[in-house]
Amino acid sequence: MVVVAISGQPGGGKTTVAAEVARLLGVPLVSSGAIFRELAAKYGMEFIQFHKYAETNAEIDHSVDSITVERAKRGNVVLEGHLAAWLARPYADVCVFLKADREIRARRVALRDGRNYEEALREIETREELNWKRYLAMYNIDTRDLSIFNLVLDTSHLSINDAVRITTDYVCTYLATKYGRSICFNIA
Repeated sequence: MVVVAISGQPGGGKTTVAAEVARLLGVPLVSSGAIFRELAAKYGMEFIQFHKYAETNAEIDHSVDSITVERAKRGNVVLEGHLAAWLARPYADVCVFLKADREIRARRVALRDGRNYEEALREIETREELNWKRYLAMYNIDTRDLSIFNLVLDTSHLSINDAVRITTDYVCTYLATKYGRSICFNIA
């Protein structure tokens, strides 16, 4: 029962990389970011507004985070999200963190979301600060401490294809060594 947890900074590539790892493993992808965005829409709030709302309404994070932990316990899943690896670590076979320079991430987010650079940069900075404070207060988890990760990959100067290739190669090699057989398939 394979569990891979992929965390990282906004714009670091975690969602794209996690989707490809899930495809290669033939298991579902559970994205805490997608769950959080669905809840924001349900509450009728913009994403950053909902982040600020979650600061004073712990049930939001607890709801999202409990889904992550439950899926990790069941196994055969790739978990993606800012806090996914810290929450799933007791159950995860391998944890990956994707990072990149803030300015590069802001350009990626702006391009992805069709927004201007300054707006994307402000959102990234706000999200990171809010997440760090909230997770430290709620769970005593310091998301700036990357010591729990098997792989920390700086994607600043990598194409998304390179980030996917390096991460999937690492994950598939790590799992094959751990289990004594190839775990990955669907390799195109």
